[in-house]
Amino acid sequence: MSLTVIWQLTRECDLGCEHCIMVPRKATHELTTYEAYRTIDQIATAKPERFVISGGDPLARRDIFELVQYARRRGVNPAVVVSPTRKLTAENVSKLRTNGVTKLIFSMNGTSPQRHDAISGAPGSFAATVRAIRWARDAGISVEINTLVTCGSVSELAAIAETIDSFHIVAWNVYFLVPVPASRRNDGISPAEAETAFAALSAIASLSKYRIRVVEAPQFRRYLVKKNDWADFAGYVDNAEIVDEVVFVTADGDVQPSEFLPLSAGNLREQPLKTILRSSDLLNALRDRSNLNGKCKRCEYRNSCGGSRARAWAATGDLFASDPLCAYEPPAALAAAAG
Repeated sequence: MSLTVIWQLTRECDLGCEHCIMVPRKATHELTTYEAYRTIDQIATAKPERFVISGGDPLARRDIFELVQYARRRGVNPAVVVSPTRKLTAENVSKLRTNGVTKLIFSMNGTSPQRHDAISGAPGSFAATVRAIRWARDAGISVEINTLVTCGSVSELAAIAETIDSFHIVAWNVYFLVPVPASRRNDGISPAEAETAFAALSAIASLSKYRIRVVEAPQFRRYLVKKNDWADFAGYVDNAEIVDEVVFVTADGDVQPSEFLPLSAGNLREQPLKTILRSSDLLNALRDRSNLNGKCKRCEYRNSCGGSRARAWAATGDLFASDPLCAYEPPAALAAAAG
């Protein structure tokens, strides 16, 4: 099992994106620089395969440059998520590179300024993002793209893939919307639309030169396995779910199973990360697929999929309920319903 650690360095951000999960959007009890150094120490000790520094806007922290430099000295190579704010300048991109950053992550939620800005809720963000991607490429920094799948973007996945292909990216991180309370809009897609999106992503993966990560839609793995395509795509299609363990560290040190599942497994101010990963009742319960309820419990793909626990919790309040995004009806579930 590989480990991904996503660290929300700050909640500070000048944007007000409509699907943002940040509550509040200003700093409150955030880790100090000294505590941030200790957090990096703990993350390095856990030896994650992937380490992401996110926000808010990480460039809103004055200590971002020294923190990424320290992370590199500790042997972890953070990818940094950047936002198209006034702090995203060519100078700051260059300073990130000087201090050891080799990978930046940008959001792209549409194929035109109008579509992207409407979904992102931030006018001018498309142009600012494309400009910053060029700066990153000129600085020798690899680029990843985040895309949020909503009812407004689900039909555009193939077109978005074609657009971002020109950026020579190394990975495309495709997030399926979870209706968290902080979001001002619920633009989630239907189970049928999710299956259409899986078909599009499968076709894109067969031709792409970059890695595709699917977030909060582990059913994509079921889709590929059922099509007998998983063996072909397993090397470069990831499911950023509990199968490959992901933890999200909030700006004030809470460790969550997901950035979309605001339940704390412990706090780094009180316990080391390795202890939380090993001993947390919440994380251990999520790892045990026998705790699943509904059709997820009866599904033959429960060990490779298991459904999005964040979406189940957001939709029902039950952490182990069936994921409402899933269109698949397991034979065992159908037999139980018929009986």
